Amino acid sequence: MANERGRPRRPETDAAILHATLDLLRDGGYRALSIEKVATRAGVTRPTVYRRWPDKAGLVVDALAEAVPVAPAPDTGDTRTDLHHLARGLVDRLTGLAPVILGVLADSIGRDDLAAPLRERYLRPRLDTITDVVERGIARGDLPSDTSPATARDLLAGPLVYRWLVEGTLTDTDVRELADTAWKALTGRAGTAVDA
Repeated sequence: MANERGRPRRPETDAAILHATLDLLRDGGYRALSIEKVATRAGVTRPTVYRRWPDKAGLVVDALAEAVPVAPAPDTGDTRTDLHHLARGLVDRLTGLAPVILGVLADSIGRDDLAAPLRERYLRPRLDTITDVVERGIARGDLPSDTSPATARDLLAGPLVYRWLVEGTLTDTDVRELADTAWKALTGRAGTAVDA
């Protein structure tokens, strides 16, 4: 890929910048991060960073998106099992990065320059997988026709994040219990445990 001046970009430079961004987010969070610090950590110049990312918010969102790619929505043929897979995948994919992501989310409060791209380019594409599972579940008759994908998302992801914040970790039992609780709330029925 070439920039407007015809000079080819080096993928290893982009990777170094994104990696440096994540490291700095781990070290001090969004507020302490600067383009100058990213450039220094990545071993590049500030203009090199600015040519790729004109602002800090865009750089941070792209670093998060690169670190946690969008996973395809599971489709096992059973919505309850799919919700368990979503919960397990959420935990697995965020292991090690949860403090960074939650820190950036917290720092985005009151900062539309960060909150808007974070919602649009990071959160929404990842949350769309829950929407896909819910819509398939409605079509199959596994979920009530008036099930809200936003409510399903909140019931599935919210308790997982809260438990992690309170306990500092999530066990497989926690994930199963919380996914089962979301299922019960969405369907009004208990069912038998799922080994996801």
